[in-house]
Amino acid sequence: MNKKKVRNILLTIISILVLVGLGLFYILIYPKLPIATGYAAKKMCSCTFIDGRNQEVIQNEDLGFSPLNLTKTSIDKDSKTVQSSIYGLAKRTAEYRDGLGCVLLNGKDDHHVSYSRKSAGPKKDIIVSKTTSLNVSELDKAIDNAFDPEGELTSKKTRAVVVYHRDTLVAERYAQGFTADSKILGWSMTKSIMNALIGIMVKNGDIDIREKNLFPQWTDERADISLHDLLQMQSGLEFVEDYAEVSDVTKMLYLCDDIVEVASDVPLVHEPGSHWYYSSGTSNLISGIIRKKIDSDRSYWSFPYDSLFSRIGMTTAVMETDEAGNYIGSSYCYATPRDWGKFGLLYLNNGFMNGDSILSKSWIDYTREAASASEGDYGAHFWQNHNHSAYPDVPSDMYSCNGFQGQYVFIIPSYDLVVVRMGLSERFDVNTFLKNILSSFQKS
Repeated sequence: MNKKKVRNILLTIISILVLVGLGLFYILIYPKLPIATGYAAKKMCSCTFIDGRNQEVIQNEDLGFSPLNLTKTSIDKDSKTVQSSIYGLAKRTAEYRDGLGCVLLNGKDDHHVSYSRKSAGPKKDIIVSKTTSLNVSELDKAIDNAFDPEGELTSKKTRAVVVYHRDTLVAERYAQGFTADSKILGWSMTKSIMNALIGIMVKNGDIDIREKNLFPQWTDERADISLHDLLQMQSGLEFVEDYAEVSDVTKMLYLCDDIVEVASDVPLVHEPGSHWYYSSGTSNLISGIIRKKIDSDRSYWSFPYDSLFSRIGMTTAVMETDEAGNYIGSSYCYATPRDWGKFGLLYLNNGFMNGDSILSKSWIDYTREAASASEGDYGAHFWQNHNHSAYPDVPSDMYSCNGFQGQYVFIIPSYDLVVVRMGLSERFDVNTFLKNILSSFQKS
């Protein structure tokens, strides 16, 4: 065989391999790129315009893991927009809107959503105090152990720790680049805010958790799903919570303009109340139910601020919406660690804050009841420790708001404690962290 024929054969093989590679790329990888770039645009936008952080730091830390480290973002501070792409592909844009946070844009944006709310007013200073029932040196040591000053340990990456004891802020610590004024994303801790908003509506007589027929399009067996089923993550809906693929949750958060529409358009695969499955779609269905009940967009958008945040002094909180104006109750609330701690104090104090009865004691009790199919691990949009399965050295009465990358608000009634940990690592040793903090206090 002459050299020319060999060369032609090699070129043919190479061409086929290139075509196969391109085909596999467009089938397996390309559909995921808009998810990554959407995540990056949204995250960069929120961290920039809500918290005022540095672009390079956001890119290296919050977007510093694969495949997000491949994204490139540009910020237009005049229009308050952020655009993200990967090698020029899958360009996505997020836009900051006053009163609604950063909105990830999808399509032509024909919802015409706009809302401007009044400023929360001046923030009250919090005085850090050491109570008499506290071993200060032990607490300092426990908090020190949660941080890695050199930034080398992937199991730590703690950004903030705040400890409240009997309504008093007794300790706080922040990583370099973060302060008491830093607004940090709670991720799925936002789900617990949905619990509070429903609890307020129940207390006001505006909603009943036993209600069924929750959405007009649920004319089939989904009509039997109750709000109670949704709160306990036992709806029976087939919602896939897989962030590594183009799944229900990634389509909902990054590829659609109406999260409630996506979350409600899935079939029933289990009898309501019989099967527990953690689902972000569930929390956004609850957000949609709240909007439908309130029946006024402006009242809906002001509801978390007027009925919850302002009453507990959580003045830094920012809830974010989708393009259609639905609060993304599964994932997007920013607040300072101190203010996340105030949210925990509301539950520690059985629904009372600043002399104001915000939630009923019966609602707090309901929140702490384990969902029947959760094996004691989950209640009404709060995680539980009934069986010590996750935290064997922590009291069984502890319950918590948990979020992606290690965001936590721990409520421990038997010690009169609320502990907040904000971070960037799922590998953080929560059990040891809490065990060491508890050793600093006397049990109530």
